[in-house]
Amino acid sequence: MKKMMRLGFCFVVLTLLVSCGQSGMTARLAGLVMGQSAPAEQVANTLVPADEMHANPGKYLRVNIRNQEAWSSMVQVARNSGRVTWVDQRNVTMTFENGLLVATRGLVRDLMGADVSQSWVAIQRGGGTAQRRHDFITDQDGISTELLQCSIVSEGTEVITRAEKTFSTRRFNEKCEGERLTFTNIYWVNQHGAMVRSLQAVSPDAGYLQIDVF
Repeated sequence: MKKMMRLGFCFVVLTLLVSCGQSGMTARLAGLVMGQSAPAEQVANTLVPADEMHANPGKYLRVNIRNQEAWSSMVQVARNSGRVTWVDQRNVTMTFENGLLVATRGLVRDLMGADVSQSWVAIQRGGGTAQRRHDFITDQDGISTELLQCSIVSEGTEVITRAEKTFSTRRFNEKCEGERLTFTNIYWVNQHGAMVRSLQAVSPDAGYLQIDVF
């Protein structure tokens, strides 16, 4: 029997207030770069204030790890050949290519790697078909590769609200099916062709991420 992963597309929108300022966030992130873990009392405050994010475009991501019902802020730590890696205060990392998730570390059954280039081309063209390749860790610590056939469809324009600011976007749905995996990703792309919000699958065990790009 195929192991399927499915999701309804409604969002849980949370407004969170945090007490830590930019300097506190910077100090803790410096600790992460040096391999130090954040103290338990600091892990709960994983959101940078929205006004700080809006004031520094491109510096932060805000991610909802849906299976954990947890939000966190991420900062960029590496860039390599068009792929950008971000880290949060718990040392969870996520790597994106043109806003599409290609790898995670620190989640349950991480996405070890992915080829999503055809999906991005289809989004740029306003829709189409694509093939993806996703690599996952198996129960025996090996690598399992899943080939997926995907269909990308434009759902028209949609205004989204984030931290009391509104954005006009074009929404795309991408439905992917493989031998053991089925999922649907959703993307919101602004007028400049940049992805500002997305709902993307990681793995059957890790579930979905909602990613907001500030």
